[in-house]
Amino acid sequence: MDFADLNDVEPIPQDDGPEPVCSIAYSPEFIKAYDYLRALLKADERSERALNLTTFCLKLNPANYTVWHFRRRCLISLSAETDQTPAIDVERIEKDLDFADKLGGTNPKNYQLWYHRRALLEFRFKEEGDILQVAKKELEYVDKILDDDSKNYHAWSHRQWIIKTLNKTELWSSEINYSHSKVLSDPRNNSAWNQRWFALHEGKISSVYSNDRSAVLSLEKAKEEASYALYGADLDPFNESPWRYLVGILMEQWRSAKRGRDADDIAKVTGLIQENIGKIREMKKSWEEKRPNDHSSGSSASLLSALVDLLEIFTDAKESLTEAKALLGKLMLEDPVRRKYWLKREKHITKLLVSIEQKENNAV
Repeated sequence: MDFADLNDVEPIPQDDGPEPVCSIAYSPEFIKAYDYLRALLKADERSERALNLTTFCLKLNPANYTVWHFRRRCLISLSAETDQTPAIDVERIEKDLDFADKLGGTNPKNYQLWYHRRALLEFRFKEEGDILQVAKKELEYVDKILDDDSKNYHAWSHRQWIIKTLNKTELWSSEINYSHSKVLSDPRNNSAWNQRWFALHEGKISSVYSNDRSAVLSLEKAKEEASYALYGADLDPFNESPWRYLVGILMEQWRSAKRGRDADDIAKVTGLIQENIGKIREMKKSWEEKRPNDHSSGSSASLLSALVDLLEIFTDAKESLTEAKALLGKLMLEDPVRRKYWLKREKHITKLLVSIEQKENNAV
């Protein structure tokens, strides 16, 4: 960078104290750039040359949140104001999104960079025009990042923020299809399963409100999603993601029905859960008969865990709890790392069974 435009500025060196313990070996160019930046920050100069200096400084260190913040202040000051409301010109926003894109190529998990994109879009979404197209363009950018790293937390969070902020039915619907495509490309990508849950619930697609005003899926949609999860689990019973998704879907239905206390609803949900328990039993039987060579046993800890979770829902059903207890004994062998956890679960079920037996004896 040519610093000639800053000749009238007195650089402010970094103050590491009288006896720095471990001084960082900055390059001469880095020192000069940041010395000038400190001077402009102190003077609160939000000019074109200040903006250009932040560009250079961010190329040297893209994680410096102070520089990103000062850059946004410069962009606002250099843009035309409308009714005294802070804003950034659309053209500057587009250029800065492109700048952030170029920096992001080598910094895909940079917190400051993702927040900068969000801050720019907050201004952009307030402008007139086809905001939906702006959102779609940004979603395409996020998709590009996820193609390189399908589990990038920042990218998924940014994607959720865009969709939730605009809250358009078209975006919610397309996100369900998008998450499905990601599940197909990698069934073990828990982020994709989570995104499907997000789109279905937050977008209130095929969902209703329970008594506590939280969105839950309709019973019909829950049946579809349970089948979807089982299909994913059947591809690989050792993949925990679809099993957790299945348990989440069915648990949600059960809790909603119990809160509503409607006998008919409880009966329908009970039937749905029992139906899926039966399907899991069949999958377990089929898988154990195959006895794959790459696993010492034919059982999947994820499958067994999901089956226990669903059986344990019926706390007053002796047969279900007895089966769950037996499965927990097996889990202690299949999943020794969490042996103490399964043992604790087994003790809890044992207490429930003792309570049931006491009630039966008292009734005689």
